[in-house]
Amino acid sequence: MTIDRDGELVLSVPSDCPTETARQIASAKRLWIYTKLAQRERLSRPLAAREFVTGEGFSYLGRTYRLKLIDPSGAAEPPLRLQYGRFLLLRTERHRGQEHFVQWYAQHGRPWLQHRIEHLAARIGVTPPTVQVRDLGYRWGSCGRGVNVHWRTILLPPRYVLAHELVHLCEPRHNKRFWAALERVMPDFAERKQWLAEHGGRF
Repeated sequence: MTIDRDGELVLSVPSDCPTETARQIASAKRLWIYTKLAQRERLSRPLAAREFVTGEGFSYLGRTYRLKLIDPSGAAEPPLRLQYGRFLLLRTERHRGQEHFVQWYAQHGRPWLQHRIEHLAARIGVTPPTVQVRDLGYRWGSCGRGVNVHWRTILLPPRYVLAHELVHLCEPRHNKRFWAALERVMPDFAERKQWLAEHGGRF
């Protein structure tokens, strides 16, 4: 039983389960359902629009860095870079700030994520897959032939997301074997999972 992102209740039962039995199960879990809906309402606050002004904070791998608008000084200067503990964005590119940040996160995050994937894969006992950084909508990650990671994952401490997707190479479903395997490689996964549920909406 899960609450989908649009607030829809999803109840997975065997194909031969009578509809009335499914209704009774859902009815017996009303308190759980209402609690989850209340949590979802509290955590799904809309993201504040970015202004791309000097002093604005931008996250990267769980830390916040302040933005500074700068004037261009050369033809080959990148529109955005992280230097001396600050994000530096060309003043002339401020109107394309969102685009430059997404490109920067994808470009710089992918090698970092690939390195962490290789380390975690060795602990899990799977072959390290390739990593693609892209926009996955409402999902932080997915796993098929490789690991796909939402570019926004680069904003937060991403180890839980990576370990979660890698364990899917061994166990595709979220069953007891999956959670046991995840706990072996990441004993504090429950705390990390809870942190993501409570704070992920900010990103």
